[in-house]
Amino acid sequence: MSIVLNHQRFENVGAPAVVILHGLLGSSRNWSTVGKALQTDYDVHILDLRNHGQSPHAESMRWVELVEDVVAYFEQAGLQKVILIGHSLGGKIAMRMACEYAERISHLVVVDIAARSYTPYHDAEFRAMRRMAVEELLHRKEAEELLAVDVPNWAMRQFLLTNLIRDTKTGAFKWQINLEALHASLPHIRENSLRAGDFYEGPSLLIRGANSDFVSDTDVKALGQWFLNMKSVNLKGVGHNVHVEDRKGFLDALHGWLRSN
Repeated sequence: MSIVLNHQRFENVGAPAVVILHGLLGSSRNWSTVGKALQTDYDVHILDLRNHGQSPHAESMRWVELVEDVVAYFEQAGLQKVILIGHSLGGKIAMRMACEYAERISHLVVVDIAARSYTPYHDAEFRAMRRMAVEELLHRKEAEELLAVDVPNWAMRQFLLTNLIRDTKTGAFKWQINLEALHASLPHIRENSLRAGDFYEGPSLLIRGANSDFVSDTDVKALGQWFLNMKSVNLKGVGHNVHVEDRKGFLDALHGWLRSN
């Protein structure tokens, strides 16, 4: 059963619609700067996936449910056909959606994720977050210090802490994400979201980070069996979060491809 997703909208009435899906443990906030930059030419909708951001929580994270949540948003917002952009987990959802609802997708943009199963990742981060008694914290600095034991990367800690908020009723800290459900769903969402026989013939773009471990040259080649009109751009000097690490390069690649397609 689909749920009503929270969203940010950078409105440009009459312009082509762009829908953006964030990655695991992210939210629409992570894409706000990109959304503002795209607003000049596009009507931009950035969604919070279920169990993320301000969207409702649910126990299940099956691909069919994640896709149906986005379809339900299309209906709610009156979107007929969109440019669909998905990063990481959002990219897996976007790929599945393009194959199932090709008539609703004018262009597909996949950001640094492949159509395959992945070995375990983010386990240390989830364990660290689950161990923290966040309701007992007095300051955000305490949370960062506790996370540092298991998450030595400063940028990753800051990313995780975007999910730490104050409860409006009690004033205590809490995780905004559905931490338990997401952790339990990791084995599933690490799997390939596509099935044998899936394909999408519309214009598709893969934007990957040259320093990322998420997409290899072999992965790029394999994507061609599902996405019959896919181009690939490899941004040098950046990792998985290409839209953050090289926002200009990301936007230049996206704008250039959209103009030519």
